Amino acid sequence: MLTHLNLINFALADNLAIDIEQGFNVLTGETGAGKSLLLDALSACLGERTDTNYVRYGTEKADVTAVFSYQEHSPEAEWLKIHELADESGEIHLRRVIFATGRSKAWINGRPSSLSELKEIGRLLVQLYSQHSQQQLLEPPYPKHWLDRYYNFYQPAQEVRDTYNAWQKNIRIHQAAIDAQTNRLQRLETLALQLEELEDILQIDYKETEQEFDRLSHHEHIMQDCSYSLNALDESEQNIAQEVSSILRRLELHAGRSEQLAEIYNSLVNAQSEIEDATANLRQFIDRQSFDPERMEELNTQLEVFHRLARKYRIQPEELKNQHAQWQHELEQLEQLEDPEILAEHVEIAYQLFLDKAQHLDTIRREAALPLAKQLTEQVKILALPEAYFEFKFEPLEQVSAEGFSFIQLLFTANKGIPAQPLARVASGGELSRIALVMQVMNAEKTEAEVLVFDEIDVGISGGTAEIVGRLLADLGQHVQIICITHQAQVAAQSDQHLLVKKLQTDPASSTILELEEDQRIFELARMTGGVEISETTLQHAKQLRQLKFQAVKLNA
Repeated sequence: MLTHLNLINFALADNLAIDIEQGFNVLTGETGAGKSLLLDALSACLGERTDTNYVRYGTEKADVTAVFSYQEHSPEAEWLKIHELADESGEIHLRRVIFATGRSKAWINGRPSSLSELKEIGRLLVQLYSQHSQQQLLEPPYPKHWLDRYYNFYQPAQEVRDTYNAWQKNIRIHQAAIDAQTNRLQRLETLALQLEELEDILQIDYKETEQEFDRLSHHEHIMQDCSYSLNALDESEQNIAQEVSSILRRLELHAGRSEQLAEIYNSLVNAQSEIEDATANLRQFIDRQSFDPERMEELNTQLEVFHRLARKYRIQPEELKNQHAQWQHELEQLEQLEDPEILAEHVEIAYQLFLDKAQHLDTIRREAALPLAKQLTEQVKILALPEAYFEFKFEPLEQVSAEGFSFIQLLFTANKGIPAQPLARVASGGELSRIALVMQVMNAEKTEAEVLVFDEIDVGISGGTAEIVGRLLADLGQHVQIICITHQAQVAAQSDQHLLVKKLQTDPASSTILELEEDQRIFELARMTGGVEISETTLQHAKQLRQLKFQAVKLNA
């Protein structure tokens, strides 16, 4: 639900903050007051195109923020979770800054975002129905989605998509098997030879072999240095072990007289222990060493094999074992390669399963389309479209797809004796808004967005028809939030919140939006009914319109 809008230097708005309530909200005002201000600001926050005209004259940028509340497991909540944009507030803050240079920036919950991300989350939050903007109603997939949503055909539609994807996957596997069969035998032979060539080195660790060969190559030098070190540590007349012992005896006499000397003494005691351990290990190392020329020759031969194979296959010697594992895996895959004829049977089975699911979906859609079109026709007729007629047209696709067998269009005519044609081709802006209204009322509890915005859907209607539109919107407002710009008092009287747009005589000119109390609403309804001169008669008529709203509320209660 939209809870708050804040406009700073946006068009005629200087600094405007608006709280929006749940239910049915209307915006009214005199011509030229700027009634589209709120809708333009909301559209900007939803990622729609903007231009420099939205930046207030004399300022550098326009700044608009829309705040929405949302349910924990709603589609928008899942979207925020996926994009790591959810925060502890439980709200969605969409912000758009438009610069006088033509650039714009966007944020979602304080994080810089792209316009495409704004549009994604915007589609989940708001459905805009305007005579001057692209209608979701006119998008080619909409009739099919509306039909599926109304009858809850989501599951069979998903089964069609799943079986289609499985069929396509089997086709790819089958084709890959056919391609592989062409050079399979030659590749198997090559892999067998390569694996056999590397077989002798699999039990040999290259790093250990290289290290042992290096040690034998420097055996004499190592033994000389080790003997010198052992002699200096423990075997010479003035060896290091004796010197450390002598130092410890001298310092031990004074360790109790100074904390610093005590620390030095303890450090040397530890050092003496380390020297003794190192001396013992060095003596053990020397005792175990021996020079084996045959072993050295064996190691040299192994290293030569490693280097030769590494040059041949153009990799490092230590990578040969990994290469063997890769070849072994490829060999196993080729050996297990299924017969293309068997895979062709899998393709056919998957295709038949897709056909069954797609045929079932097409059948239930066709059966549901006739009564749904009839119901839509009857409900649209009362909105000043007495000759309205709808029907769904199913056109076979040239190639079946994940969507099934048919492309579904919604055909419409507003005139008796005129054949129905695609809705986008023949419906006017006012007709589209009213048709969209009825379609949303029919799906009120199933609609995806929680905010519906209608821009002047009452164009071309009056009297009793306008009152019906108001009731329809009021009913719809019990399930979703409605924001509607209207010129009709009969529509505005049915609203839960009435916002008045007023132009202020400032320099430069500006507009503001006021929430009306009940007595102010009566006065505004009278203005909408009677014009500039408001008489007692028009005031009484306005009160009667509000009484109709209260009576409807009591009946619903």
